[in-house]
Amino acid sequence: PGFSKILIGDDCIDDWEKYLDLMIRSIADNGGRSCINASGIWVTRHAEEIAEALAERLASIVPRPADDPQAQIAPFVDPNVATRISTLIDQGLSEAGAREITANYREGDRLVEQDGCKYVLPTIVLCESSEHGMANREYMFPFTSVVKTSRDQIPEALGPSLVVTAITNDSDLIRQLINASNVDRLNVGAVPTTQIGWDQPHEGNLFEHLYGRRAFQRAVA
Repeated sequence: PGFSKILIGDDCIDDWEKYLDLMIRSIADNGGRSCINASGIWVTRHAEEIAEALAERLASIVPRPADDPQAQIAPFVDPNVATRISTLIDQGLSEAGAREITANYREGDRLVEQDGCKYVLPTIVLCESSEHGMANREYMFPFTSVVKTSRDQIPEALGPSLVVTAITNDSDLIRQLINASNVDRLNVGAVPTTQIGWDQPHEGNLFEHLYGRRAFQRAVA
């Protein structure tokens, strides 16, 4: 049904540092393997600063033993899958208009092997446009594209979206997102994309064949 994203509105973008922990949690919870992990951060300004801050924080996530309480990423069961994913990212970055920011903060390659297992290290990509091929990608590890967009492109440019966390108080933007057919689960305010209310509808139930449902969460001020 689409990818999960965080959208920071014009009215909140200058305070983006307040939401850095929320972004990290949305990207890295559960090793970045869930469909509700944020694979995109969509912003109108400060894209470079946000990408650098995310890359610096996520660079601290490294392979650890499975019994280590600080372990935050998991190896791929099939090591060939890890290799293919890293290769696909390199191919996507060969298109002008996107670059990997995490490469500046880690030592060595994105693809690493430890104790006979292969890992793909957290990756932050900066996209100059929502039309770039890397702007809407999702992988089974902590991967996120920071995408430069404009207010008039939203919500259409988001494309099919499983979860959108909209950090904004812009009532017009909120109304547009509520009415957007390409947005499934909508969070308004500082709600991580990975936060699930079990009383909210979710995909995959027979109920969906009988009724149209919509998930909506809003942060308490």
